[in-house]
Amino acid sequence: MGLTIKTSVIVDDDPHITELFSEILGIHGLKILDVGHDGLQAIELYVKHKPDILFLDVEMPKLNGIEALKEIMKIDPTANVVIVTGNTSSDCEKILEENGASAIVFKPFDIQKIKQVITHLNTPLTT
Repeated sequence: MGLTIKTSVIVDDDPHITELFSEILGIHGLKILDVGHDGLQAIELYVKHKPDILFLDVEMPKLNGIEALKEIMKIDPTANVVIVTGNTSSDCEKILEENGASAIVFKPFDIQKIKQVITHLNTPLTT
């Protein structure tokens, strides 16, 4: 039985990004449970809502996305955390993958890439 992604939390320090993401995800049938603007809120909102998918920025105040990702993965190693970042360095990508990011979407992002990530995470792995 495959995962069905229906709910989401979005965390980005830029309110324009969270608004845009909310619209895009809503169009694709995802319910936005909450929106946060820093890494500490990311952890709190994940624990509170247990969303099917969490969209998380890297560069944020209080706690960056990498540290938030590490904490969320300690709480729930099966969490679907999609990182949304403007940092396209291979070092950043490697750190994110090593710490359990489900996928990485680079800014400026396009709607098709986000749709592909959601579709990919919804597809059960075949053995």
